[in-house]
Amino acid sequence: MQLFNQPFTGQLGQILIDKLKNNYTEFTILSAFAKVSGVLRLKPFIEAFRANGGYFVAFIGVDAHGTSYEALIDLFGLCDELYIVHSETNMTTFHSKVYMLAGGDNPDWMAVGSNNLTGGGLWTNYETAVLLDGADEINAVFPEYEALISRYKNPAFACSKMISSTDDINTLFDGDYIRMEASIRSDRILVNHARRGQHGAPIFGTQSDIAIPRVFPAATSAGTQVAKGQNKKQQEHVTPLPHDIRPVFAIEENDNSERMWVETREMTGGSSNILDLSSIGSIAGNGDATGTRYQTDNDRYILGSVAFFDIDPSDTDRTQKDITIHYRGIDYTSNTIKYAPDNGSWRIQLHGTSASGDKIHLLQGAGWLRHKILIFEKIRTDYYSLSVLDEQEIDSVIEQSYVVAYNGRIGTMSKRYGMLS
Repeated sequence: MQLFNQPFTGQLGQILIDKLKNNYTEFTILSAFAKVSGVLRLKPFIEAFRANGGYFVAFIGVDAHGTSYEALIDLFGLCDELYIVHSETNMTTFHSKVYMLAGGDNPDWMAVGSNNLTGGGLWTNYETAVLLDGADEINAVFPEYEALISRYKNPAFACSKMISSTDDINTLFDGDYIRMEASIRSDRILVNHARRGQHGAPIFGTQSDIAIPRVFPAATSAGTQVAKGQNKKQQEHVTPLPHDIRPVFAIEENDNSERMWVETREMTGGSSNILDLSSIGSIAGNGDATGTRYQTDNDRYILGSVAFFDIDPSDTDRTQKDITIHYRGIDYTSNTIKYAPDNGSWRIQLHGTSASGDKIHLLQGAGWLRHKILIFEKIRTDYYSLSVLDEQEIDSVIEQSYVVAYNGRIGTMSKRYGMLS
């Protein structure tokens, strides 16, 4: 038995990934909240687990809008059985967090604690869990665990419902039991800002001395600071950007979680699916990128939106980078980021294709991405989750951003983008 304290002694998400690689046959999750940030980071390992004959069951809560529509769509595609647990009384909340691996050639293993099925819950939040490993420890609690699972699976139990189709998830959405991730995040940020406005300056600091390991392997590491005395190879990585602006940090591929939004406006291309990405951005308002990898040596500018996709804006000799975009439970591969020398700009061609042959830019008819706000969340350097908002939501996303900038120079024709808290 171990008392596990995240992030000081590691990340529960990484432990789950390591465990899923072993020869277990049953994986069960009970979690009050589920977000795309947690589900997609586990997705390839759950898929491999199931491909090897494993059986995956999840019991998810929907209280306080802590679970998103997108997360349930993703879970439904991954699960052998998916249940929603909820009581209609405001006095009762489904708040369990249990992760159980059983069967196969390995000793049964269980984690019981505070970790939700989210990126924060499994990787970055302060969380505590008791880890049980082996027959003696598991057998001590297994009768109660088995009785709980049986209760939640029982069709006669009115507070648990099995999801049998995406229509069931849409019904939850229509009833406001779940919301889109962008909406959940907007509501939460506004509450946090209101609280800070009441208390003035922040009272607490931020955790900065804990190294978060990569979920996926990458060829290079991130966060290399450019400083005097570096060797020639390092200096060549930070050639001057337009306006003779230099980045403070090198842009290299990494799998660290980040979120960025961009305005689409009219877009370009015959199918209105090409989005311009800037090399630099002119800071709008009082935003501050100090200490982030978007910082430059001129406090009026930050690195452009192309840097979010782990591309050095000055690396114009790079042929292209293809990324997969995950939208509403489906992966769309081969969206291409490339430099267009004719107009001297970076751009992303949103023409990704699903396994069934659907094109992301044609999902709601040609041009459906025009006059929208696209919110990208990095899962890994070549894999991004996408949320789409109407352009009328611009004030809300600006409120959520720690820095907002215009593509290139400030002007009425310049699109805005921002880095989300």
